[in-house]
Amino acid sequence: MLKEIRELGFPAVELGHAVRFSLWPGVLKAWEEDLIKIRSLHNFCPVPTSVFRPNPNCYEFSDPRPIVRKSARKASEETIRQASKLGASAVVFHLGRAGPSGVTDKLEKLYLEGRFLDRRYAEIKVRAVQQRKKNFERVWPVVKECLDPLVAMAGEMRVRLGFEIREVFEEFPHEEEMVQVLEAFPREVVGYWHDFGHSARKEFLGWHSHAETLKLRAPRLIGCHIHDCERPQDDHLPLGHGEIDFSSLLPLVPENAIAVLELSPNTSEEQIIASRHLWNSFAAASV
Repeated sequence: MLKEIRELGFPAVELGHAVRFSLWPGVLKAWEEDLIKIRSLHNFCPVPTSVFRPNPNCYEFSDPRPIVRKSARKASEETIRQASKLGASAVVFHLGRAGPSGVTDKLEKLYLEGRFLDRRYAEIKVRAVQQRKKNFERVWPVVKECLDPLVAMAGEMRVRLGFEIREVFEEFPHEEEMVQVLEAFPREVVGYWHDFGHSARKEFLGWHSHAETLKLRAPRLIGCHIHDCERPQDDHLPLGHGEIDFSSLLPLVPENAIAVLELSPNTSEEQIIASRHLWNSFAAASV
């Protein structure tokens, strides 16, 4: 797998949350032979042996059950240890969810019916925001209690944690909450991880401005996942196959940020190479 990625012209990779433990000997062999550099890992990596199907949300820091939160911490500790061992500089974290459930599905359905921002659409959004403010007071202390020891561990191992923007409102934190979450931790350890497709999906539904969020988070941005998106929710597309204006957004990304192409498994080899060339051309134009 890693050899194929290297042959496609990528000198470094992010190990994703679908890398099973059975693949780990091969990962170590590729790294030891200096076949490829490993820049980042996506929690949980490798996939916990207690999980039957790869899923970055198999255990959530926001889960009301202590045993599940304990599993989330344990699996995260393993990811941080492996990142340190492999010389990766960052681990991408999902933090959980805070509800209310079903909001995004309802809004996307109305959007596809041509009812974007009509009365019903606005009512759903307003009620969701009101409920979320209440939910935040309950969820955030639980999540922070899980994160505190992980942040301390990452700091000792010189691994940074990137809290990723999520694709749906129900997940935690949303854009307003991200401010408080990031400020709770030292910036030398914890930062923001931008996902172009996720941010576009939220912009299409009217939750935020993609450019404004990226501009505000740039001082703490560690890295980004790069893929295109077609409204309202078709993401992980090859670059140029969606509606994201990368040429205007890329100048907002710090030069030292980790950049990871995160494309659908259905993407062809030709589309992967074309996406790499497009990103490089945007990067060159923004200098």
